[in-house]
Amino acid sequence: MESSSSFEWSEAIKTSKVFLEEVTKEYRLIVNSALQERFESHSQLSEAAWKALLSGGKRIRPILTLLGCEAVSGSCSKALPAALAFELAHTASLIQDDIIDDSLLRHSEPTVHSKYGSTRAILVSDYLIFSMFSELARYERTKISKKQLAKIISLIANSAKMVAKGEFADILLSAKHEATEEEYFDMISLKTAPLFAAPIAAGVVVGGGRPRFVEHGYRFGHFFGIAFQIVDDVLDIVGNPGDMGKPIFKDVENHASNIVVIHAMSNSDQVIKNSIRSMIWKKDLSSNDSAKLISIFENSGALDHAIALAAKYCLIARNHIHGFPYSDAARRLEQITFALTSGLEQTVKRRLSGVSR
Repeated sequence: MESSSSFEWSEAIKTSKVFLEEVTKEYRLIVNSALQERFESHSQLSEAAWKALLSGGKRIRPILTLLGCEAVSGSCSKALPAALAFELAHTASLIQDDIIDDSLLRHSEPTVHSKYGSTRAILVSDYLIFSMFSELARYERTKISKKQLAKIISLIANSAKMVAKGEFADILLSAKHEATEEEYFDMISLKTAPLFAAPIAAGVVVGGGRPRFVEHGYRFGHFFGIAFQIVDDVLDIVGNPGDMGKPIFKDVENHASNIVVIHAMSNSDQVIKNSIRSMIWKKDLSSNDSAKLISIFENSGALDHAIALAAKYCLIARNHIHGFPYSDAARRLEQITFALTSGLEQTVKRRLSGVSR
């Protein structure tokens, strides 16, 4: 039965502070335990893959798969192979990202290529990609239909192709001196959103959900993924390096498209635009440059604009969760949208306060 109490869900959640780590903790433990069992010490290559997986962050993508399945079936256990497949795909893409960007740290740990060299890093990435098929083969021992398995494989394949297209688009966009918001959203709709949309949709498929629930799940993941990227863009500028595991402005220095920079460039005079360009095209930003850029982003309204956009896309994502039957899993998905932006405005204010002193 469809829920008619979505307003009450949201109001109850907004009355308390929501943290992403708390909302997803039990599911993260399920994912971590399974990954450790499969990769920790079977060979030098699998050990290197395990270390790469350890730096993978919050496991939000496989958690979405588990929650999607639980939301329509009452249990997440059947979705574990698909969930792990998406985490392997995500980690493989991060290894390749780090090679492209020559990033030395990820979540405060040395990146695979900085530790083993680019050749071995590529092999680790390949190993993770091919391990996805081993995970999907586990469905031979389950009761999911050929049609369900085909849909899961299609979701994984199409999301991977879209991410590759998005990476390519980002490389082209980074060479431009001034991108538009339309180009940015076109790019992250390929590069970021599919690896949020496909995981939850696959979970709904494994759980036997109706086609309309699969569609709601996919759209939830798509818009949540867009919000996730916007939040990441903001934190790249004003976040705590200790929490992020990398220096601030790292993505900007690598010329990755950033909504804050794009909005500031679109809403500043030529003098300010030239000032922004002169700093972000430096190889290394000084602390003085960083402070100047943050002041520009504040004065142009770019930071406020990004915060408002993240909240907007989280709201759109929540509207699709309200299309699910009411359940604890659906409610947890809604909590995740609030957790994503919880404290973001305060983080920006703390950073701005530090810059102004």
